[in-house]
Amino acid sequence: MSEALEFPLRIGPHRVVAFTRIGSAPGTRPSQGVAITQDEDGFNVHSVWLADAEIGRWEGQNGRYGVTWQRALDALVDRAAPLPPP
Repeated sequence: MSEALEFPLRIGPHRVVAFTRIGSAPGTRPSQGVAITQDEDGFNVHSVWLADAEIGRWEGQNGRYGVTWQRALDALVDRAAPLPPP
């Protein structure tokens, strides 16, 4: 498997600085995860998925923009954690 398929290198123009998979949770695809990117305003947290395996293109939906590293890391952990049973 190529590196681009294993994890996203960039989301839009921004380099990914942290990534975790959420594919083991029920109802998710193994090519889904949470990524943190960095720009001049701080860190951004994205829900990401592999959109095109042939070219290794990942897409993301932003959830938080311009947050501190600690807030981005907390959001990554919260999104990746399995939901408690009902």
